[in-house]
Amino acid sequence: MKFTCSASTLRQEIEYANNFSSSKNSLSITSNVLLEASSDMLSVRSTDQKMGFSSTVPVSVIIPGSTTVFCEKLSAVLKNIPDVDIELSDENGNLSITPIERTESINFSVNIKTIDASKFPEMESIEDDAYFSIAQRDYFDMIDKTSFAIADNDTRHFLTGVYMEKKDGKLVLVATDGKKLACVRRAFEQDIPDFTPAIMPVRFLTLMKSIGTGEGVFSIAVKEGTMFARIGSRTIYTSLISGAYPNYERVIPSDLENSLTMKTEDLEKAITLISILAENNSKRIFLTLKENEVVVSGENTEFGDSRQGIPCQYDGPENTISFNFAVLQTPIKKMDSEYFTLRYTSPLNAMIFAPEPERDYIFVLMPMQV
Repeated sequence: MKFTCSASTLRQEIEYANNFSSSKNSLSITSNVLLEASSDMLSVRSTDQKMGFSSTVPVSVIIPGSTTVFCEKLSAVLKNIPDVDIELSDENGNLSITPIERTESINFSVNIKTIDASKFPEMESIEDDAYFSIAQRDYFDMIDKTSFAIADNDTRHFLTGVYMEKKDGKLVLVATDGKKLACVRRAFEQDIPDFTPAIMPVRFLTLMKSIGTGEGVFSIAVKEGTMFARIGSRTIYTSLISGAYPNYERVIPSDLENSLTMKTEDLEKAITLISILAENNSKRIFLTLKENEVVVSGENTEFGDSRQGIPCQYDGPENTISFNFAVLQTPIKKMDSEYFTLRYTSPLNAMIFAPEPERDYIFVLMPMQV
């Protein structure tokens, strides 16, 4: 195999591929990236057996062929050579990388050990007609508004991913760890076919966002146990998280008696101020709801205490609600609205935080016991 291309063309693809390979063991074939050159196109593939990446880029093929090379090392080499046209040649068990034109300042030669391409594992695939298109910006925004709420331990592994389903013609993304829940129900201009509900690993969603531009549309497909995404000339996939996701709709409280509206920025700044002196272990802060005012305060600690009054629209009963400020802070930052509304019945039960005016997402938080 021998081909030429610009270093920058190959660099980006190998960097993406490296995120989907097994980088721990250089002798493992899944630590390698598969390179296949033919018809002036280079196919790049990598997998760690749970996730996979494939793409094609234009190159000038001199000798068609294929090989695999340790992805992490190839990525590091490409990051540290100049942006020039290079020649890659697989000979005698080595991938040789050299500049097409040598100069006094550009004069390098790199050889990386290869493993025969026949040893590379089969990758998952799905029929083209299984994909459906969806707007990148809106889907990535749904990920951003939910993924922070997943569980961060493996005791209930099915809560460590973001749940996706189609319901009432809308796409629904949900994440929860049992103390907080984020839910987005969004209608798209594009037609969304029925599919099997999926629990998606957050790492896959993060890599998807890093590959996407946030503009235009991309395509996704779900088959039993696997999710695929196609962004331009790149296709990625992941094994889905197994298990039965809990009935999230039962967690979302209804018929809430009290409602309070305030500026999002006001509470965000108050949380930041009060948290400076809050106790590091409990991270407890208090919201005392009064007519037309919320008083945000912290516990009296060895560092001192602080409080801040914030104007609001509220005519309900006076109550004090306790939150872990780290749990409260993130959904407030995700509001994307000048105002938000807090709806609740009891200061000890689950509460809904939602942008004002109402949009297509809500956050449910459990308060701490006072």
